[in-house]
Amino acid sequence: MIQKHPSNHHQQRRRKKIKDTTATTTPEEQSIETKDPTPPPKSSTSKKKKRKKSIDAAEDNISSTNKVESTPKSKSAKSLKIVSTTKDSSTTTSNKKAPNTPESSKSTKGGNKTSPKKSRGTPKSSSKKQSSSPKRKHTGSPKLVKPVMNTKVHRLRFLKLHQKSILSMASTPIQSKSSSSSDDNVNRSVQRLAISREGGSVELVCPQDRWTSVGIVPGIRKREVDALVWVCGNGGEHTANIEALSSSSLGSQKSHHIKLADEQRYLYGCSRDGTIFELDFATQRQTGVIGSGGGGVFCLVSIGGYFAAGCEDGTIKIYSVFDSDGEKNVSPQLVATLPSAGNAILSLAWVPGQGGDEMGGSVMYAGVADGTIRRFDCATTIRQGPISTGSVLIPSRGSTSLSYRWRSTLRMTVENRGLREPTKVWALKALSDGTLISGDSLGHVQVWDGTAGTMTQTFDHNESGADVLCLAVSEDENKIFASGIDSSVRCIQRQCSPPSSDATQIVILDSTPVRKWISSNSHRKHSHDVKALAICHKKTAGNCSEPLELLVSGSVDTRVCTYIVKDFKSSRPKIWYNWSTQSPISVSRKQRLLAVTRNNRIDLYRLSDPEMADRNRNQMNMLISEPRDDSKSLVKSIAIQSHFNLSCSVISNDGKYLAASDAVSLYVFSLEVEDEDGVFDILPTKLHLNSDCKQPATALRFDDKGRLICATNNGPINILKISNDDKISLEHAFKEHMVDWSASSHHFPVVSLDLSSDGKWLAAGRFSSGKGAVHVFTLPANADDNDDDDNDGCYKHWWSIPEMDASTTCVKFLGGGSVESSLAVGCSNNEFYIYNLGRRSLSHWSNDMGLPLLKSLPMELTARSEPVARIVANPASPQRFILVSMSCFVFVS
Repeated sequence: MIQKHPSNHHQQRRRKKIKDTTATTTPEEQSIETKDPTPPPKSSTSKKKKRKKSIDAAEDNISSTNKVESTPKSKSAKSLKIVSTTKDSSTTTSNKKAPNTPESSKSTKGGNKTSPKKSRGTPKSSSKKQSSSPKRKHTGSPKLVKPVMNTKVHRLRFLKLHQKSILSMASTPIQSKSSSSSDDNVNRSVQRLAISREGGSVELVCPQDRWTSVGIVPGIRKREVDALVWVCGNGGEHTANIEALSSSSLGSQKSHHIKLADEQRYLYGCSRDGTIFELDFATQRQTGVIGSGGGGVFCLVSIGGYFAAGCEDGTIKIYSVFDSDGEKNVSPQLVATLPSAGNAILSLAWVPGQGGDEMGGSVMYAGVADGTIRRFDCATTIRQGPISTGSVLIPSRGSTSLSYRWRSTLRMTVENRGLREPTKVWALKALSDGTLISGDSLGHVQVWDGTAGTMTQTFDHNESGADVLCLAVSEDENKIFASGIDSSVRCIQRQCSPPSSDATQIVILDSTPVRKWISSNSHRKHSHDVKALAICHKKTAGNCSEPLELLVSGSVDTRVCTYIVKDFKSSRPKIWYNWSTQSPISVSRKQRLLAVTRNNRIDLYRLSDPEMADRNRNQMNMLISEPRDDSKSLVKSIAIQSHFNLSCSVISNDGKYLAASDAVSLYVFSLEVEDEDGVFDILPTKLHLNSDCKQPATALRFDDKGRLICATNNGPINILKISNDDKISLEHAFKEHMVDWSASSHHFPVVSLDLSSDGKWLAAGRFSSGKGAVHVFTLPANADDNDDDDNDGCYKHWWSIPEMDASTTCVKFLGGGSVESSLAVGCSNNEFYIYNLGRRSLSHWSNDMGLPLLKSLPMELTARSEPVARIVANPASPQRFILVSMSCFVFVS
C-alpha cells in the first residue's frame, strides 16, 4: 500500500468523516445538524443511560446475526433454506450492520447504502442519534431460526494438517499471436496452473473453476521439484482442429476441444538430484525419468516442442519432446548441449525465432552463478555430412539435413558493489523487442539491451537489498512484476507513448525499447518469501469477450494470491486456499479412530468417549474440548516403506482394516485393538496381496460387507473381497466408465468415491474435459451374491450422469434403507444437484429450481469465492445435509 503524505492526512480524514456523516444520516437529521452543528451539553447521567442503551442494542444485534436464515431472491428458491455459519462471522457482524438494526433500516428506507469503511468513520453524534431513534418497519428482514441439525462438531487442533511451501509454478502457454481470436480466447479460458510444493508433490489447478485442484502427483520422497515447464506440440494439426471446433457453439464440441488442448500439453519438472521427468496426472506418477548428465538442474525453459535445462556444471541441455514424425517420445531426447559457462546456470530465458521455425534464429539468455549473463544465438544451416558439437540435426525429406548451430555472442556482467562473492542472477525474462529483465541477489531489477549487451535501467525492489527470486511479464510486455525474499510484489511498467497523430510513429515506439520503465507500486499479501510468479487468464461473467489477465504469486507461507494485471494499482490481491478435493482424513465411528495420511506414514488418533465428555461437562458445567497433546491422542503411526509419497488412505468403519496406496502399490493392514486397564493400543499386520490386487489407487473406500473399493490409477475400479481369514481376492472390476478412454487420450483419475448407507450404490467422480464426470454403479446386497438378473443385486454400471457446467468437487448419497436413495453432486461454482437414481434423472426439487441452478440459489452461497469441497449427510435425515467449504458450513434443508 502507498502511504499518503502526512501533511494531508488529517484533512483527508476530516473530509471522509464529513462525507460519512452525510451518507449515514436521514434528511431530517441533516437539517438539524446544519442548523446547530454543536449540540447542547448533556448531563453525565443521560450520557451513561444512552450509552448503556446503545451497547445493549448492539449486543442484541450481534447475537441475532449469529445464525440467520438466508432468503433467496428468486421465486423458485423459496423451497431452499440455508443457514451459514462461517469462521469470520464475528468479523462480519462487527464490520457490517445486521439487516434488523436501526442503522440499516434507516439507510434502507432513505436509500443510502453505507459501506463497512464508512460506518467506522461515522461521528459519535450521528451514531447516538441513530441508536436513540425508534425502530422503523421494513420488509425483507431475516427471521431467527433454530438450528436445523443436531450435530456434534469436534475441533481438533493437534492433527497439524497444513499445506507445504510453494517452490515453483508454471502456467500453460497461450497460442501465438498469429492464431485466430476465437482460438486464442478459448485457449485462455482452459489454462492450467501447475504448483510445486515442498516434499515433492505437484498440483494442477484450474483458474476458471475457482482455482480448484483437479490433479495431483504426490511425488517421490527426498526429490523436490525445483522447476516446472509446459511443452505444447504438434501445432499445425492441433491448431486446425481447434479452429474448426471453436467455430461451433455446441457444448460437446467445446468439451472435446478442451480435451484436445489437454492432450497436447505436457508438463516437465527437474530436481537438484540431476533428474528430469514428465509429470503424468492420469497415473499420478513421474514418468520418463532421465539423468541430466550435468549434475543438478536448477531451471527450465521451453519453446514449441523443445525445452532447455540449466545444469550445475554450467552446461545447457536442449531436449526434444517429439520425434521426426511428430509423435511424442517416451522420454525426452537430448538434441544439443551448449558449451559450459564455467559455473552453475541459475536462470534461463528463450526467445523464439521469427516465422514458422521456432528454434532457427532463436536467442537464449543464461544467468550464471559467476555474476554474468550469457547470450547464445542459434543459426540455421543445411548440411549433408556429419554435424559437430552444439548442433541440432533435423532430418528432412530430401538427401540433405537441416542443422541448428548455437554460439555464444555476448557476456554481460552484473555489478556486485564491492562484495567478494559474485552477484547471483536468480531470474531472467526476455521480451520480443530485445529487452532483457534480470533479478539478482542484491535486490535489483535491471533492464538490459539484449542486442548491445548494455544495462539501461536499475530498480531497487526493496530497501533492505533482499534477493529478487522471480519475475513475470504481462502479455502486452508493458508491465514487469518482481518479488522474492522481501515478499512484496512490485510492478514496474513502461511509460505511456507520447500522443501523436501519426499512427506509424506510435507503432514504432511500441515495438522498440525506447520508452523508459518506472516503478509503479507494490502489494504485500504474503508473510514469507515469494518463490514463484506466473501469468494466468480467467474468463469472467462480466467480460465474456476477453478473459481477465491475472498475476499469481506463490510463497513459502503456502498461500496462492492473485492480482489483476490491468488494475494492479487500485485492486486488492485475493488469497486462494486450493486444498485437494480428496480428504486426507478417514474416520472409524465404532472405534472412534481418525486416520490421517502423511507423506510417509499414517497416523491414528483416538477421540475421547462422548459419554465421558458429557459426564465431565455436567460436573464442571462447561464444555471439555478434545485433548491437544499428541501423546494422549496419537495412538499409532504406521510407516510405509516406499520411495513414493502416499496418495490416499482409508480406515474401515469397524476399525479392523486400514488401506493405503502410493504411486506403485496398494497396502492393506489388519488392525487389532487392545484396550486394557485404560491403555489403548493398535497392533497392525500387513496383509499379502496378489498382483491383481496390488494396483495403485487414487481413491479408496471400505463398505460394511468386507469389501474394499479401489479406484486404480490406470482406470478400472476394483472390488476387493476380504475373507474372515484375512485373505484378499479380486471380486470384480468396473470398466464401463472408460468407454471414451484410449491409450493416447488425456484423462484424470477418479478421486471421489461414496457408498450409500444400505451398500447398494457406488458413485465415482473425476475431473473430465473442464467438466465433472460422475458414474453410478450398483453393488450386490450380499458380498457373495452376484445375480446378473437383478439390478439391485449385481455389479453393474447403472448410470453416467450428464456433464455439468462446472467441474465436480464432491459426491454424496442421501437417504438409504427405507428412504429412496438419491445422489447429491457439488460443483466448483457452488452449485449442487440432486439426482433420483431410480428414474435416472434429476430430482423433483432440482427440476423445480430450474436449470441452470446457479440462478436460483441464494447469493450468500454462489457469491463465495471458495468452492464446495465436501458434502456431509446423516442417513436419518435425508432431507438435510451440509455443504463444506474452506471457510464455512452451509446447512441445506
